[in-house]
Amino acid sequence: PGGPGSSGILMLSYVDLAFSKDVMDKYDIIGFDPRGVGSSTPVDCVDDRELAKILDSDIDTSTEAGRKARKAQARQIAKGCKEKSGELLAHVGTEPAARDMDVLRGLVGDEKLNYLGFSYGTELGGMYADLFPKKVGRMVLDGAVDTQLGNARMLYEGTLSVDKSFGRYAKRCVDGGKCALGTTVKAAKKKMRALFDQAFKKPFPTSNPAHPLTRSNLMVAVRWAMYKDEAWPRLDQALGKLIEKNDGTELMEMAGPQTSDGESNMMESLVAISCADYAKEPESVYAKYNKKLKKKASVFGGYDPWMTKMIQVCTNLKYHPKADLGAFRAKGSAPIVVIGTKHDPATPYHWAKAMRRTLENSVLLTWEGDGHLAYGRSGACIENQVNAYLLTGRVPKDGLVCPVERRR
Repeated sequence: PGGPGSSGILMLSYVDLAFSKDVMDKYDIIGFDPRGVGSSTPVDCVDDRELAKILDSDIDTSTEAGRKARKAQARQIAKGCKEKSGELLAHVGTEPAARDMDVLRGLVGDEKLNYLGFSYGTELGGMYADLFPKKVGRMVLDGAVDTQLGNARMLYEGTLSVDKSFGRYAKRCVDGGKCALGTTVKAAKKKMRALFDQAFKKPFPTSNPAHPLTRSNLMVAVRWAMYKDEAWPRLDQALGKLIEKNDGTELMEMAGPQTSDGESNMMESLVAISCADYAKEPESVYAKYNKKLKKKASVFGGYDPWMTKMIQVCTNLKYHPKADLGAFRAKGSAPIVVIGTKHDPATPYHWAKAMRRTLENSVLLTWEGDGHLAYGRSGACIENQVNAYLLTGRVPKDGLVCPVERRR
């Protein structure tokens, strides 16, 4: 599972969409919730309604009053984490979870771990391979994370990446000839930025008068849409309704529940796992990257990204490592397949190249598409290579590049 904080158990509900029948026939496919997540002992910090309110809130952090208010929110969440989850917080990092994976491997009676990890799941897989290189079976890491970076740098590079993806979305929107954002990419970016600012001054109405579309909601909706370019036509339509009819209902639906859906505690576990994995960084480091983003990311830069609301909680929690996770080497492992998507908004392509470089026995597959992750949505070129590897152990050629295929 990705995230951190996503459920590997819930992923099983759409597993037949990701895997071919051959792979389904050969393998028992097991999903698990890492420590602190969902059906494992879940990290809990604040009541779901309260957390939703915090995540929906728009605070102007360019002012002293705004920065104080944001810090007060972070303290409130951290206090709740300590009171409700206590000692659990010290034991939810990626290394303990990877050791749990070895227990799972032993319990099902496998000598080696066959594993597919998406996004944050590549950290779990990379950590496992580093701890237990001789127990690595067939391992695929799709949407690799560069664990050599600190949290601030990761947020910076992730925001740059989603900004670039928006530029690609805008081009497709403009080229389609009916783009509500404008007739050029530059105009579309400027309009999107203006909509964010407008939502901050006065949230847009939706079908629920008690829940208007705030800037925070709007940014989450647009950001999520970048994860799958299959969602871009719907984003065209939703932005059209916002601009032409002053109706934010569809965008609110696209933002989805930012907190619990009854089975997920993603935001709270994201915080707890990130805090347990990465060293504490001073506020000045985040400020430095934020300043750079103002210049380099014309759509998303300079705002308080929704994840920093949560990362700030870490400064109020005591469980931190002295150093970040660092590079995974997995010396002596069987071959590991790393997949990178050229225009990935969440895990930039160069992160996959970094993981390929550090893992001593690995190959890199590249998909030239848009959106987050490749396997299960990229077409025959990637699927056939990965399926052959999972079924027969045939390792793909290192450096293979798969083009975007025309969708049926």
